[in-house]
Amino acid sequence: MFLTKQLPLSAARDNMGRLALVRIIALLGQLAGVLFAWWYLEASLDYAVLLFVIMLMALVTLATLLRLRLSWPVSDGEYFLQLLLDVIALTVLLYYSGGSTNPFISYYLVILTICAATLPWLYTWCMAAITCITYSGLLFYYQPLILSGHDMAEMMHGHLFNLHIVGMWLTFLISALLITYFVVKMAQAIRRQEADLAEQRETTLHDEQLLAVATLAAGTAHELGTPLSTMSVLVDEMQQDYADNSELKTDLQLLHSQLQVCKQSMRAMMDKFSVDAQAKNSACPVTGYIEEQLERWRLMRPEVRDQYQVKSTGPVPVITVDETMGQAIINLLNNAADASPEHIEVELSWNQQLMQLSIRDFGEGIAPELAEKIGKPFVSTKRKGLGLGLYLSHATVRRFNGHLTQYNHDGGGTLTELQLPIRWMQATEND
Repeated sequence: MFLTKQLPLSAARDNMGRLALVRIIALLGQLAGVLFAWWYLEASLDYAVLLFVIMLMALVTLATLLRLRLSWPVSDGEYFLQLLLDVIALTVLLYYSGGSTNPFISYYLVILTICAATLPWLYTWCMAAITCITYSGLLFYYQPLILSGHDMAEMMHGHLFNLHIVGMWLTFLISALLITYFVVKMAQAIRRQEADLAEQRETTLHDEQLLAVATLAAGTAHELGTPLSTMSVLVDEMQQDYADNSELKTDLQLLHSQLQVCKQSMRAMMDKFSVDAQAKNSACPVTGYIEEQLERWRLMRPEVRDQYQVKSTGPVPVITVDETMGQAIINLLNNAADASPEHIEVELSWNQQLMQLSIRDFGEGIAPELAEKIGKPFVSTKRKGLGLGLYLSHATVRRFNGHLTQYNHDGGGTLTELQLPIRWMQATEND
């Protein structure tokens, strides 16, 4: 329902605070008007009702200010109800003080303008309808304003006065429609601009973080070159010295293969920034691409058993992605294997628009305090993890205009879903 949508926290509190301030000013003006009618004009009005309504709205304003001190979020519906209270109070005051002949009837436009500037269009059109109906009703139903024993409506009942009242009504209707349309459009444009600016700031911050991580990775790769070369030489020598020890030979072969994987990853990272890197990105079927990444990962994690399934049966799409996407997929597979070393499940599916890769582990799942932080640098779901793998995976997926989501599976463990738009990846090849 539209009444349950929450405004942004800071904007909601600011708008509610401003509304309370406007209401205080309006109440002071209404009280001054009542006292002026009593002492100076000697108008015959139901002052008890008028003062009761003003005091009641003062209490509502006080309650609103106290409510703003609480941490409860402010919804669109609550803000609209506040404005509706103002309309009801104004209507009662006008009913007992001359109806449409009261010059303060134009205050409806103030309430409508506030609604149009702060709430979505649906609320604004509802408020426009309500104010137009109440104004129209006050043309016919009201307590006349009697000054010193004379009814103003009778004193000014001529043709020109009636024409003036009708003109005020038509002016209000036209103003209400114009405010509702143009102010809503302007408010929507401002909201879009604010959203775009916030997204741009987030993107800039994300790019700066990614650049810092990339710089750190390049320096670390350079520093690891010498230790990896030293270890490779030592492993080769140990394989020659202990060729007769079958148990140790197996371990040394595994260590040698892991060192080769490290070297290949470092070479792939350097090749990514070479001049001819784009030429190496060849098109391939999505099934072949995922199977290739699984084979690479199995060499790195031979102790983990995976169950791989292809769910779709239609024509296999052909995609073009660079090495970073393969690294992102391997990072996700490693995270799943760390959470569930015995067994993970991998599913591939696609349609005409999207390719989806689902990876499920059978670990403990995602802690609630980490659910909203996943994907940020140095935030890891593992006790001793740095969080860079998942952060880089998110960054790569966003670069391909895709989505990466993780949530706890109903049957236990974590389900990771990677969605990539097929047309976007096919367009990358043409570019």
